[in-house]
Amino acid sequence: MNNNRSSRHENKEKKVNRLYNLLIAVVAVLIVFVGGTMILGNKDKSDNQAETTQNNPQTNDQKKDKTAKKDDDSSKDDQATEDQSSEDDQSSEDDQATDEESNDSDSQAEVEKNPEPGVAERKVDPSWDSVGTSQDAPAATYKKGSTDWNEMLKAVGEGSGISPSNMTVWRLGNNGGVGKAVATVSPKGNSSTKYRVQIEWVDGEGWKPAVVDKLQ
Repeated sequence: MNNNRSSRHENKEKKVNRLYNLLIAVVAVLIVFVGGTMILGNKDKSDNQAETTQNNPQTNDQKKDKTAKKDDDSSKDDQATEDQSSEDDQSSEDDQATDEESNDSDSQAEVEKNPEPGVAERKVDPSWDSVGTSQDAPAATYKKGSTDWNEMLKAVGEGSGISPSNMTVWRLGNNGGVGKAVATVSPKGNSSTKYRVQIEWVDGEGWKPAVVDKLQ
């Protein structure tokens, strides 16, 4: 009796042990399978990414082109800024040169305040030049509209700064000799501002301003 029980117990333990061994084997196989699947999956994903990058070199080229274009645009903007700065500097230099020339011209002029009653300012400028002529000598007729008259008005305008086309002539006559004349003029529409301009004849060159008085 006891031997039968002992035999059945041993058989039962053997069955349990075999079941445990079988479960352990199944678990081990599952672990290996799952681990292998994960490793292979990550490898395939890396290979796919590498292949995608390799098969699409245009993407990298586009990025490079965009970067190069951006750098080129930046260089063009910098060059445009430098060019504009150079133009501004040149313009400033030109303006300064013009101002200096104007100051040099003004510095040559002799200006006297209130030299005599009725005269606010008297100006003599060595830079005044002859206006040119088509005559051999002044006619001394003081005939309005004549060649001599028109050339005298050009000289008067040179001294007063008033264009003959915008000039009101109050008087134009002899000033002590054939080659000397004097005129009183003002801008059209502004009779309160009057200039008395003495002009002289230069042989072969025509009339030129000699003295300009700004009258009170």
